[in-house]
Parts: sequence; C-alpha cells; structure tokens
Amino acid sequence: MVSSRMLLFLHLLFSSMSSSSSREDIESFMRICNIHEVPLSHEVLTRASLIRSKYGLSYFDSLHTASALLHNGVIISVDKGYRKVVGLRALDPRELV
Repeated sequence: MVSSRMLLFLHLLFSSMSSSSSREDIESFMRICNIHEVPLSHEVLTRASLIRSKYGLSYFDSLHTASALLHNGVIISVDKGYRKVVGLRALDPRELV
C-alpha cells in the first residue's frame, strides 16, 4: 500500500534526482508486488487529525499513519515517532536486510 501523498513525494523526489521521466520511475515503483494506491479520503483526514492531537506527529506523518491504520498497511521508516502509535505496524528498513 502506498498513499497518494507518498506518490506525490516520490514524484517530486524522482524529478529532482533524475533526468529520466519521473512518470516512468513512478510506474516502475508501482509495479512492485503488493503495492497499490490508497486515496486520500475524509476518513483519512479525520483519523489523521486525531492522531496529530494524540501523538504529536507532523501533518504528513499523521496522514501516512491514518492511511496505514485504516487500510491494514505497514509503515516502513527510520522515524521512531511511528512506533509510539498504538495499533500501527511500523518497521525500520534497516532491520529488513
């Protein structure tokens, strides 16, 4: 699962780092097994607001967290802030290798 916000972030990142088409980079990324887009919804925005209030996460971190919680996703990040959210599955990518 990848949130719409993460796709925007990746598009901006790929655009700034590469002379190749960011569209091609995004399409390649989305071909990875088990990756699908989760749209931004009213439910995600509402849950994100509650998460910001309760855990003090940033606006975008709370959107990613809400998306993961509502869609049974996993956050893969070195940011330790995610680990304090009850019910969220968060993995450090350094532990995956």
